[in-house]
Amino acid sequence: MVQNRYTLLEHVGNPNEWRYTWQIRDDITSSSTCEFCGRTAQRLTYEVSHDTRTAWICESCVSRYNIAADLDGEPLGPKAARGYAHGLTARLKQQTCHDIIRSVQAELPTPELEEVAVYFDRNVQLSPQHAARLFAALAQIGHETIASVFEVQTRSKAHQQEFGELADEQRRLVWNALSQQQRRRLTSLGFAPSGVQITRRSGRKPPRVEIQLAAPRIPVVSEAAGVELVPKSKPAQ
Repeated sequence: MVQNRYTLLEHVGNPNEWRYTWQIRDDITSSSTCEFCGRTAQRLTYEVSHDTRTAWICESCVSRYNIAADLDGEPLGPKAARGYAHGLTARLKQQTCHDIIRSVQAELPTPELEEVAVYFDRNVQLSPQHAARLFAALAQIGHETIASVFEVQTRSKAHQQEFGELADEQRRLVWNALSQQQRRRLTSLGFAPSGVQITRRSGRKPPRVEIQLAAPRIPVVSEAAGVELVPKSKPAQ
């Protein structure tokens, strides 16, 4: 299987001459395009500038190129710049999930969703049971595809068992938010939803970009991406 190579678009020039502006977009529809390599279907993009030009680039280009950066008037080295960008990313993603939960609560104010909100704020992830409750609410208001932005805990045996004890319909709701590695593990335990199969690719695995988050000292992102959920209109009775 031929893997796609990184290709820098001609108009970019030397990527090391560009600088971060520290603006980050969280597109929960994953419909953004990288203006360095041209990759589509991106969720997170980072604004960079060069002279009078600006561009939005993907996480892969952030990891690949030594984009210049300043913080409070002081220059940052490539490693520190990546660390700062990834730290802001983690906080932005947390804020996006928090905003989604609160938006769902505004549509469906229930004690169960308040419990989901409290759990997420404490753990920055969802347990399988809390994820099932939230994703059912998202499906109810017609936004089930947003579930993929959440991370679900399945590493511990307790959470794996919790997933396995969910009803089949609930496991299906949570399944879409799981990584391939999580799915393989749960399938090996016999917890996959009915009718679901995991197929292994033959040959070498494609390369994967590893993102290292910065230390906790990095400040919280100052402006989060706005999330507005509008329920689908119901047919007239």
